Amino acid sequence: MTTSRADFARLASDYLRAQGEARPIHYDEGRNRLVVGDGDWTSFISLDHALTEYEANAVSEKARVLARRFWSSVRRAEPPSEVDVIRSILPRIRDRAWFSAVRRQAELELGADEEAIDEVTLPHRVINDELAAHLAFDLPTSVMEIGPDRLEAFGLKFDELFNRAVENLRERPQVDFEQPDSTVAAFVSPYRDGFDATRMLLTERFTSLPVKGRPVVLAPTHDIVLVAGDEDESALEAIATWGEQALLEPKPHTAHAFRYEDERWRPWLPVRMHRAWQKLKVLQLQSFASAYARQKEVLEALLQANGHTILVGTLRAFRTPGGDIFTSTAWNSGVEALLPQTDRIDFVRTNPDGSTSGAKTWSTTFDVARKVVPHLMEATGDTPERWRVIGFPLDSELDQMASLGKLPE
Repeated sequence: MTTSRADFARLASDYLRAQGEARPIHYDEGRNRLVVGDGDWTSFISLDHALTEYEANAVSEKARVLARRFWSSVRRAEPPSEVDVIRSILPRIRDRAWFSAVRRQAELELGADEEAIDEVTLPHRVINDELAAHLAFDLPTSVMEIGPDRLEAFGLKFDELFNRAVENLRERPQVDFEQPDSTVAAFVSPYRDGFDATRMLLTERFTSLPVKGRPVVLAPTHDIVLVAGDEDESALEAIATWGEQALLEPKPHTAHAFRYEDERWRPWLPVRMHRAWQKLKVLQLQSFASAYARQKEVLEALLQANGHTILVGTLRAFRTPGGDIFTSTAWNSGVEALLPQTDRIDFVRTNPDGSTSGAKTWSTTFDVARKVVPHLMEATGDTPERWRVIGFPLDSELDQMASLGKLPE
């Protein structure tokens, strides 16, 4: 039997009450959320994702879903003490595309209400172009994110609490990294507690490993971090192979490689002729493709809900006979679109009936397009980046772009 939104709101309210929630609870039907409290001490608890998880689980697991989803939302007669919060909080690394998709999902559920969207958007710290970290409670059965409403209830600032959270992680028992193959200086994180990837914040754990050159890491899941040195081809090949296997696990994280340089992790690939380049490049593209696919799904739902007919373009990946790997997308005339940022962009002048069969095509690099027709392209601010394109270049601009830059065939 399907649980209605109103019935689930009652279940969530009953759970909060049973756990000692002392504030008033009101169900906001329009936004499908609970408004808990009044005045300066108010929490907003979105129910959409929790209901989806509740419905997907067996009857025997439904009580645990309620506990996982709502445990840390409970505010008893007084908010938890600062000492209690500081002792239990931890950081949590995720790919930045996840944060971007969550905000777009909130926009879909809450409309154009920026204040309401901000209330459910997780505060986070950017680590690099691909990674960011938020705050969480580490529960026995799950990791519970800390949103702005909880920070306000705690009376604590994100930056101060984040620094303490990193120290909490550092204070957890330290275990030596594993070396699966004694003939290769490649290592695997040993913790398997859901915070292995987050330990990238503890850079001293990586710089002290006996690798050749600067440390390079792959974090394909939250439980697995693979480490090699940037001057060790055999070790890099090993972690690339292990990374491929780890991505088959449920809930993958990111397959970007990161190198430690200038006291921070930076996205990295070896040179094109390196033995590990192709595998690491493919892993990187898998992460991009996954992020763009997730983003495309949310954007299409959002555009449909708002009554817009804008095409959300697809990222395509190709391998040339010579072994080069590149991404591409198509910009069709007469179509407003949101295009992924790719290596190559194909301009297609469609036929009068809108078809592309036999249509004339000009190709160039994305960078060249940005230089020649910037007036037709606007960044959306999503991660990974998309570009809203309106109109179509002039023939002279198309010919100019086609003549510039080297393109994969």
